[in-house]
Amino acid sequence: MFTYKEQLEMLDNIRLKEGESRRIDCPFCGGSKTFGIKYSEGARVWNCFKASCGIRGAKKVGYTLNGLKDRLSAVTKQDEPFAAPLPPNLSPARNHPEAVHYLKGVNSLQAYEDGLIDVRYSPALRRVIFMFPCGTAGVGRSLRNEKPKWKNYGNTSDLLQIGSGRVAVVVEDAASAASVSRFSFCSGCALLGTNISSQQRSQLLHFTKVIVALDKDASKKAIKLKSKLEGRVNTKVVFLEDDLKWLNRDQIQSVLGEDAIYEGS
Repeated sequence: MFTYKEQLEMLDNIRLKEGESRRIDCPFCGGSKTFGIKYSEGARVWNCFKASCGIRGAKKVGYTLNGLKDRLSAVTKQDEPFAAPLPPNLSPARNHPEAVHYLKGVNSLQAYEDGLIDVRYSPALRRVIFMFPCGTAGVGRSLRNEKPKWKNYGNTSDLLQIGSGRVAVVVEDAASAASVSRFSFCSGCALLGTNISSQQRSQLLHFTKVIVALDKDASKKAIKLKSKLEGRVNTKVVFLEDDLKWLNRDQIQSVLGEDAIYEGS
């Protein structure tokens, strides 16, 4: 096991802009694209999703001037309730057939198996929880007839990014983000709320192109987000008949367009 000091030394040469996150090969265990690191909320946070590795940590590095401005002008998610802490006794989704069946049904199993997202399961609550890279937050989907279907745990104010492609596909929920990550040039970015914060907007500016793919019922939100990004990053809006989590690869490509899939190469 690497000490905290050794982790800092090995990660020192990874340069990140504030609000940026990366998914790379793990420098500790060599796992392919299993290592996530981000610079957010004045700290660098990292972890490896490979169960046999277990590397994780954080270091406060402070805010840049732009980061302080974004923090002061951030839009609070008024309609999002206080998020509870993560449930106890979570275990890897792969250990629970019910969780695996759900992930397969919403086209998220490949992202999980490829190490693009850490997914845990709470047997007591029967919730599949898509984890944030920090390991202290996540969004859980109930597998029983319970409301709310989706529930946030911990600080979920950032976008939940799944994948490392240079084209960001902005969607409502974690399963849709995992579904679109099957295209290597795309990163699924789940909003997990109704308002767009300055921090989330800053995250999207690190991509070469942004595709806002929301339901027709969320057209006002999609247009508002596009207006906030225009002039700073190439942005496109598509209105969905069905969530991307229900679509196969060919259907997603048809909805987003071939340019969306290949522009990030």
